[in-house]
This record gives sequence, C-alpha cells and structure tokens, in this order.
Amino acid sequence: MESPFDLAAFLVARRASILDAAGTEVASRHLPHYEAAGTGEVGKRLATLFDVVVVAASERHLDSALTYSDTIASERQQSGHHLSEVQRAINALEEQLWHAVLEDAPPDDQGHALGVVSTILGAIKDRLACAYVSRAASKPTHTLRIDELFRGTAGPT
Repeated sequence: MESPFDLAAFLVARRASILDAAGTEVASRHLPHYEAAGTGEVGKRLATLFDVVVVAASERHLDSALTYSDTIASERQQSGHHLSEVQRAINALEEQLWHAVLEDAPPDDQGHALGVVSTILGAIKDRLACAYVSRAASKPTHTLRIDELFRGTAGPT
C-alpha cells in the first residue's frame, strides 16, 4: 500500500528554493513598503508565511494561519502598507509554491496539493482583506461575499 503524499514534508524539502524564488518575485513587483523593508526583512516575512503554510498543511487546520493573518493585517496596516501590497507579496509565495508542486510533486498528488496550498493562502488573504475593510468601515466584515459575484450565472434551464 502506498503512503499518502506528505505535502508539508514536500514543501520543507524545497524551502530554500521556494523562498529564494518568492523573494526575487516580490522584488520584481516593486512594492514600495517591501522595497523599503529590504531583502532581509522581506525574506524573514516570506519564511514566516511559508512556515505558517507548512504548519497548516501538516495539522490540516487553519487556526494558526488565521491568527497569523490577523497579526500581519494589524502590523502592515499600522505601518501604512496598502492591502494590495500585502496581497501581492503573499501571491508571490503562492506562485512559487504552485511551481514547486507542478514541477516536482507526483502527478496524482498535484491537484490535492494545489488545493491545500490555495485553501490555506486563500483563507489568509480573505481574513487579511476583511481586517483591512473592517478597520476602514463603520461595521465589521467577517467574510467577503464572493457569492455576490455569481448572481445570474445559473446554468441553462
């Protein structure tokens, strides 16, 4: 019997190359607050986010990822980062995680691995956006209403 694919171990084995590529990608996006922070600080931030993804994948639980999202939302908003900057930095790591999975994971495990990575980072980005919006709005936002985007998309009757 084959053992199941261990996504967390897979990612940890590729940690250095994923983080190097993500750091290069963040730098290429010319995000003002990330450029000001410098490559060392950006590298630390990406490494922390990477570790959060690995823990969530290993534990199959989002609590620590959502707590981390709350923390970075507060820190980045207080330091003047625009939401789009933070989202784009997270996207840079997500893209590199996807590349690693598509290049090196067994084909039969790629769909599940991509789904897990996207679910974790999607939850982080959703929570981050809600935190930014809540701080700017008069009433708290608990989740983004993406269902509103799909009105009128019912299939043929």
